[in-house]
Amino acid sequence: MSKFMTIQEFSDRTGVSKSALRFYESKRLFHAADRSASGYRVYSEDQIETVKLISSLRVAEVPIKDIQLYLKERDENKRKNIMDNWIQQIRQRMDILSTSLRYLESNSTVQQIYLIERAPETIIWFPAESEVGKFTDHFMKRGKELEKFNIPIKSCYLKYMSGKEVVKAQLGFGIPDTVEMGGLVEAAVIEHMASCICIALSFNEPITDIQNGYRKLINYANEHQWIPTGPVLEWYRGDDFTEIDLLMPVTQIEQRGI
Repeated sequence: MSKFMTIQEFSDRTGVSKSALRFYESKRLFHAADRSASGYRVYSEDQIETVKLISSLRVAEVPIKDIQLYLKERDENKRKNIMDNWIQQIRQRMDILSTSLRYLESNSTVQQIYLIERAPETIIWFPAESEVGKFTDHFMKRGKELEKFNIPIKSCYLKYMSGKEVVKAQLGFGIPDTVEMGGLVEAAVIEHMASCICIALSFNEPITDIQNGYRKLINYANEHQWIPTGPVLEWYRGDDFTEIDLLMPVTQIEQRGI
């Protein structure tokens, strides 16, 4: 065997097409070992393992820029951390695909159930107690309190805690992460919710019948074997809090970095 291989010979040895090899070179993932007397690129035996690795990572849909970082890294512990991160990301994609497939197979559109991906959010929670469907005044009061501290509100939630006729709950206010929250009352609890996928139901009945929405969403989840990753939330929108969706987190999406 000659010391160097042509691109055709290198393609035959690695199983990677010539067009893919040229693409990898254009993205600076690797480069030809030398040039022949005629000026053609030639490749060496010790590049085979690298190209097979690059091809494998591309099949696994690892981004080009991440492969570049991996190949440049010489610290084996850091390389392992990068690989572990890719494994976690692929598992997460598998969870999301599984969630999506289950949704499509469940005849969910007929039942008016939908999927929603929730971005990470900081939520301020306040305790509240009221009759079913009569939390509007509590929302208004706490909203004005946050306004007094110049804290903008992105969204509002209710999390059921206990009770039937008189309900104990927590009222949540989604706020920007950059807001200073000094001076809030001691009753406030600040939670940083991770990104997640929820099965959701738009609730259009009278608010006093909100239990019907809970039953429908929970029955749907049980019937199709969804496993909640958090409590059901009532998501309120609009100035008069009349737009309501029920959200059940089913897949957590962690934000990971290398």
